[in-house]
Amino acid sequence: MKKGYVRYGALGIGLLIMAAAALIVFSPSSYGTAPDKEGFAPMNPEFIRYLNDRKDGKSWVTVTKDGHPLGDLPSPHDMSRLIPLPDPVPADSLPASYDLRTKNKLTSVKDQGSCGSCWSFGTYASLDSFLKPGAVWDFAEQDLIEKHGLDWKECDGGHMWLSAAYLARWAGPLKETQHPYEYYGIEGAAPAKHVQNIIMMDERKSATDNVKIKNAIINNGAVYVSFWWSDSAYNSTNAAYYYSSSTQADGGGHAVAIVGWDDNFSKSKFKSAPSGNGAFIVKNSWGASWGKSGYFYASYYDKFFGKRGGTAVFKGEPATNYKTNYGYDPLGWINNFGGSSETLWFSNIFTASPAGSLKAVGFYASANSNTYEIYIYTNVQSGKPRSGTLAKTKKGTISGWGYYTIPLGVNLPLASGKKFSIVIKLKTAGYKYPIPVEYKIAGYSSAAKASAGQSFYSSDGNSWKDMTTIDSTCNVCIRGYTKY
Repeated sequence: MKKGYVRYGALGIGLLIMAAAALIVFSPSSYGTAPDKEGFAPMNPEFIRYLNDRKDGKSWVTVTKDGHPLGDLPSPHDMSRLIPLPDPVPADSLPASYDLRTKNKLTSVKDQGSCGSCWSFGTYASLDSFLKPGAVWDFAEQDLIEKHGLDWKECDGGHMWLSAAYLARWAGPLKETQHPYEYYGIEGAAPAKHVQNIIMMDERKSATDNVKIKNAIINNGAVYVSFWWSDSAYNSTNAAYYYSSSTQADGGGHAVAIVGWDDNFSKSKFKSAPSGNGAFIVKNSWGASWGKSGYFYASYYDKFFGKRGGTAVFKGEPATNYKTNYGYDPLGWINNFGGSSETLWFSNIFTASPAGSLKAVGFYASANSNTYEIYIYTNVQSGKPRSGTLAKTKKGTISGWGYYTIPLGVNLPLASGKKFSIVIKLKTAGYKYPIPVEYKIAGYSSAAKASAGQSFYSSDGNSWKDMTTIDSTCNVCIRGYTKY
């Protein structure tokens, strides 16, 4: 057993949460601003409720009656605001059933034990599946839950945004052999893959809103999803789950991976019958002896399945694709900034070290329809993002929200010790907070820090303001990637 790691039940988890709550100090400005006012975007109401519950010493139920932990917690992002994209393919073009277990696209079922780490297992179930059948990988959940960088301890729970931050800064993924689950591992180990794109999808709007998820499974593999677990909603005989209430009355959040579907799965197989047939096939992280060899069926009609923060696909690439990762946001996308317009400019100024060639730019897209313009400047003056020499421009559109890496199409030489800037003009259709930012929220992202001269924003691309004049801990989420 890992040194310093204690197995605990529901009471122990509750005591840990209440103890942590005593340390939290809240800032009202952390929750966002009113519409059409410059500032941070309004946050997910469930996230605010969760933080306030911790502040008041109220623990969320996080363990099932059988002792399985429920560790998917709400994120700051209110994704219910998204304007839905049209389905990528017609619904009738998809098969009535599909199962990645028959496609050599899944690794073995894992067991998270007594730790609230389901979100890390859901993350790597997606990434493992994306990389198969070309290779079989076993990534280290332990490194992810220990080193995501936010305030929650390794077994306190998490969500896919913690995974996104950890992976985007190349803290991982490590191999399981480099940092085995529940044991100390190898410090400073290099990531086995680079995750450069994290494709996120809308929250499901209805029982029939399944085309995007199905299409993602066919094209990419397993899909990360969160939902609300209640023991009373599970039929163990058929490994069938259906939660019919719109209220989170008991239980807790849980993260898993969707690996297929069956449109004809009978409604009679659930403990209480939903309005119609149909279920997703789901890979859990409670061991192969649970459910049907570690899998279960979730009704299309479940009130929270895929409707609680969206879904995601984690895409891996060779770790040799880029050499250096420039960025000021190790904790990732905490919130958005703006308030007055769908279109704003933002920039990071970096000092090249070592010398290299800039090959790509990464940033978070906050809407389902995004139009970007990227500008790269070299020999930049301090505090002036658009000074120096314009070396490259790149324009394009992104359909869907998430983290995206945009190849520049050329390798731009960067001289060691010289400043360069990445400037982005971004329009997020239907959303007036285009700029993804990292900043300190007590009880969540307390380690966030920033320095003047790093990150900037502008309404017109000419007059710039330093982000630390808005919040002393705030940076914009832009990354630059160099080639060997």
